[in-house]
Amino acid sequence: MSSKKQFIDEVFTTFEINSLIERRKCRATGKVRFNSKGEAGFFIQWLKWRYKKWLRGKNRRKHRYGSGEGKPKQRYTYGCIHCCGYHITKEHPHDYRRKKEKYEQKYTE
Repeated sequence: MSSKKQFIDEVFTTFEINSLIERRKCRATGKVRFNSKGEAGFFIQWLKWRYKKWLRGKNRRKHRYGSGEGKPKQRYTYGCIHCCGYHITKEHPHDYRRKKEKYEQKYTE
């Protein structure tokens, strides 16, 4: 194992994610609310690390997850106007803006 991977494993295994990052629900959307963009980004990286660690484990069923099923799809963070916090999403910000403009154009006429 390379020194970089070993360092990442040491960092992620030394703490409990629930005690490090305070996660609450947004009342407007029902999504998990993070206090800062950095916390949300760190949580995304932790999800990816946990999935890779799980792939190396012996207790998983290899025939079901060969094509990337179960892999976390969240890659982006965005600020919420309702709770003034941050959420994670799999949708690219450009696609979101395009869909939002299309929706507003359709229903604000």
